[in-house]
Amino acid sequence: MIVFLVLLILAVAVGAVLATLMVRDSGYVLISYGGATLETSLWFAIAAVVVLVLVIYALVLVTRRVLGGGSAVSGWVRSRRTTTARNRTVRGLMLLAEERWQEASDAFQASAERVDTPLFNHFAAARAATEMGRFEERDAILKKARESTPDAAFAVGLVHAELQQSAGQWRASIDTLGPLRRKAPRHPVVIKRLFEAHKALDDWEAVADLAGEVPKDGDADDVQREIWRSRLSRSRHSANAADHARRAWKSVPKKLRADEQLLLDFVDATSTEAPDEAEAELRHALKGQWRDAWVKRYGTLDADPAKQLAHAVAWSKRHPDDPALLLTLGRLANATGDSAKAKEYLEASLVREENTETLEELAALSTANSDAAAANRHYRRALELKP
Repeated sequence: MIVFLVLLILAVAVGAVLATLMVRDSGYVLISYGGATLETSLWFAIAAVVVLVLVIYALVLVTRRVLGGGSAVSGWVRSRRTTTARNRTVRGLMLLAEERWQEASDAFQASAERVDTPLFNHFAAARAATEMGRFEERDAILKKARESTPDAAFAVGLVHAELQQSAGQWRASIDTLGPLRRKAPRHPVVIKRLFEAHKALDDWEAVADLAGEVPKDGDADDVQREIWRSRLSRSRHSANAADHARRAWKSVPKKLRADEQLLLDFVDATSTEAPDEAEAELRHALKGQWRDAWVKRYGTLDADPAKQLAHAVAWSKRHPDDPALLLTLGRLANATGDSAKAKEYLEASLVREENTETLEELAALSTANSDAAAANRHYRRALELKP
């Protein structure tokens, strides 16, 4: 209020001074241009100049506001488009959660070019395409992702490999991961995905090469077990199988030698060329752990049936009612030529546990003894028990 009063007083004072000057002398201004002249008082000329300046200033302000208003409209349009794209992205996420893959893909792709982070939209759309089994469409979307964000080419490659593996395209994922590993040889995610791909393809030699670089987890023993199983399997199909299997077995960690299937793989690899060695290894294992699978395999070894039968009889004192051991006793008794004892053991095993193996052994024994009725009965029952 005080400022207003001060300004008012100043305005009145200035007006009074100007009025005094105008009354004292109005002044004279002559403007001549060509053949035209303009005469007026000094004060009118000053007033006209002031008014002209004010008009020009007003025009400049109006022009700026009009042009600025256009920018504001343009900015509003851009903002509106961005908001719409963001809303579509959110809707795409909801559709993705609902597994409405096609609608989700459409939402993500429609908004990809108008959001701040198009890479996310491309990744989500690629996942939706993968879920629909449209792998060419997925690859095209990821190509767009790479083009939209060139600096993210490595990440795009990782996502591509992940989606390929989720679709069971293991070999294709290896092709995708190859260039990534050349670029980053020790990248943990690249190595892990390569490891998973080779494992899924049962390429245990490659798995063994990668095993030392993969971060250890709870499946480490399972992986090692499969690696050694693969090596023993290759030994079985090679020349000098027993020698190769023997060298591999010596390298197997002690804690894995008690693995049920791994020991059977070693026995299978050596039983043809070195049956006595296979028998000794299996018998030694049975002293430490009594496992049905090992007991049954012992009865099928062709080492020295008489000695094997003697060992099995000794075991029966500790395991008199074990159906697996009785089956093995029957097989070994039959291998020594004592079919009557073999039948007794097999029937005793069948009483304790009815299974297809024992029934098929009894059927074969009955056939050898020319008892067709019994053989047919046992074979028929074995077929009934098979899933």
